[in-house]
Amino acid sequence: MMKVVIFLVTALGNICIGIILFFFLILSLNGYSGKQAVPGLILFKVWVLLFSIVAAVCAVLSANFLTTKKSMNWIAAALVSILIFVVIGAILNFVGMVTAIVLTEGLR
Repeated sequence: MMKVVIFLVTALGNICIGIILFFFLILSLNGYSGKQAVPGLILFKVWVLLFSIVAAVCAVLSANFLTTKKSMNWIAAALVSILIFVVIGAILNFVGMVTAIVLTEGLR
């Protein structure tokens, strides 16, 4: 049960950060036509979903590692894993936003 909670909290945290960055992406793509901006927007959406799932799985595996190998209790391991992988996911989402901007500019 705790693994599901860790997965959901990490995934939802990364998706929320992705939604915020999506609005910044829309602002940064101001001036492009809709046809020019679509590949970058699609890339960013796929990027956020993919890396949110990857970060959530890594958070679950990290929490499992911390409880079995480092003898931490589940609550502490869950909090540490969620915090670390939400931050890593936020960084990866920002990289995805920059990649989407570069792609859009490259296809111009």
